[in-house]
Amino acid sequence: MVWPALFVAVLLAAVTGFVDAVAFNRFLGVFPANQSGNAVFLGMAIGGSTVSTVWRPATAMVGFALGIVVGQLVRRRVQGARLGAWLLVCEFVLFVVVIAITGPIERVHLIGGGEGFVLIVLTSMAMGVQTEVIGHVAGTAVSTTYQTGAIARVGEAITRVVSRTARLREEGEVVVLLLVLAAYVGGAAVGAAAPGEWHWSMILAATVVGALAVLWFVAPAGFVTRREDN
Repeated sequence: MVWPALFVAVLLAAVTGFVDAVAFNRFLGVFPANQSGNAVFLGMAIGGSTVSTVWRPATAMVGFALGIVVGQLVRRRVQGARLGAWLLVCEFVLFVVVIAITGPIERVHLIGGGEGFVLIVLTSMAMGVQTEVIGHVAGTAVSTTYQTGAIARVGEAITRVVSRTARLREEGEVVVLLLVLAAYVGGAAVGAAAPGEWHWSMILAATVVGALAVLWFVAPAGFVTRREDN
């Protein structure tokens, strides 16, 4: 089923872009999901740049990996059509804890110390868990938390079309990849605009994830649940 899976992928990619933008701009100074960017920040900090500290991107990378571990553990213990819903519940709970710790984000500032460390870990874990929710749409491998691979594969598809080894209509994955990429960019744009500047902006991300989890529990047959055979 293409459309339920595409709906999930697009919606979660938008949430990812929104969270990355809000977290980076408002209170964490790193990307909870975009670990390629964090790897650059880490290298710059090691090299002496004052743009980033070493501990923030390093913590985000570790937190993201921990989120994937949590997602894999849930995957081993939960079987059936509601697996994705339970993964989304885990992500929702992590967001709720983050919101409870931060409270309203009254102004743009980096939260430091132990509180900042915990917030980076929890928010990055939420994104890591989300990585496990969906992996394929109509036979096309997708990720809702990082887009570098999608951009590379779109370039490869365009090369095949230009070289006339394939026709555009045969490259159906391009549409899926571009929609997910556009959703990520759109979510980031919203996160950098007025909704992302709202004092309780993280509630928006948590609400979307929670609503999707509820829909998945109510109508599990309508959603794709397994990364390996979607």
